[in-house]
Amino acid sequence: MWLDLKGAVVADTVYESGALVAKDTSFTLPSITQMTADLNAMGTMTVPIVGLLENLELAITKIGEDKGLGKMSKLDKRSFEFRWVQNVVKSDGTTTSEGCKAFVRTFPPTALPGIGVEIGSASENELTYSANRVQIFVGGYEYLLVDRLSQILRIDGKDYMSDINKLL
Repeated sequence: MWLDLKGAVVADTVYESGALVAKDTSFTLPSITQMTADLNAMGTMTVPIVGLLENLELAITKIGEDKGLGKMSKLDKRSFEFRWVQNVVKSDGTTTSEGCKAFVRTFPPTALPGIGVEIGSASENELTYSANRVQIFVGGYEYLLVDRLSQILRIDGKDYMSDINKLL
């Protein structure tokens, strides 16, 4: 079975509440880490607790200081949209571009950047946020949706919280 080969990211943009705030930047979307519990089973066995997640942290590294950095630094809740394009090699050897999107809702930033200046170098400013909602699309396909406030944990179309929510 052939899987498309995903290549380099060509470009990206970051929007905050619909306004472009950054281009060609780096960001790290929140990882989804389940909490665990230790059980006694021939010793200790650590198992994931489906439905309980560690903090979802978003990090954005922006080059330079501008209005976009100021907008992202406000001490308000945020609605980010990330768009990026990656190269893809198909099974027949052709290459194409694939669009990806992520939508992330956050609380106010947990850390504002300390601005460092060095002659001959662009400054890098990292902002971090705690996220309460993350939705990622790859080529129009929903990869995952985690909405902590609405009790949704959907991966590849399966909502892992639906059985739990039915019992509540």
